[in-house]
Amino acid sequence: MAGPPPVDVRQLNPGMASLVEKFKFDLNYTNGLQIFAHKQEVFAPIWSAYVNLLENGKLDRGLKELVRLKIAENNDCSPSVKISGSQRLQVPSVKGLTQEKIAEIGRYEVSDILTRREKLALKFAEKLGVEPERLDDDFFVLLRKEFTDPEIVELAHIIAAGIGFERFVAVWEPRVCAL
Repeated sequence: MAGPPPVDVRQLNPGMASLVEKFKFDLNYTNGLQIFAHKQEVFAPIWSAYVNLLENGKLDRGLKELVRLKIAENNDCSPSVKISGSQRLQVPSVKGLTQEKIAEIGRYEVSDILTRREKLALKFAEKLGVEPERLDDDFFVLLRKEFTDPEIVELAHIIAAGIGFERFVAVWEPRVCAL
């Protein structure tokens, strides 16, 4: 279904323009933000808060980026869908985030490169996005071995916002899904 086109960058208010600039490395993400820009007064503060959570918070940014890429893979609507293999993704330069780790996302459960903490975060993203009914007490016991409750809440917010963003934009423009 064709929906509203991305708003021209020259029509963005300073808040939306700043967001688009932050994600210029990823055309799909910026296109998604520009679709949200049809209601800039609402979405500039919302997505600014999301970016603040990505850049700050208790969890390191590299872990959050791995989770964002996993969500993209789960939803088959980003250039990062083919994460496993030789494709080099357009991702921000983030301490601790390597192409080797990115290549492991598709096989995270058996990876020798990813840490237990990273594997659990990726499993959380997969379960919340694909099979939320399987987020049971046993899984939260596992999460609490690696994460504090505030970290679990932060991770859940990153995952939920990413899933929502990607699915919302996919309704209007199937080629423009990104986190």
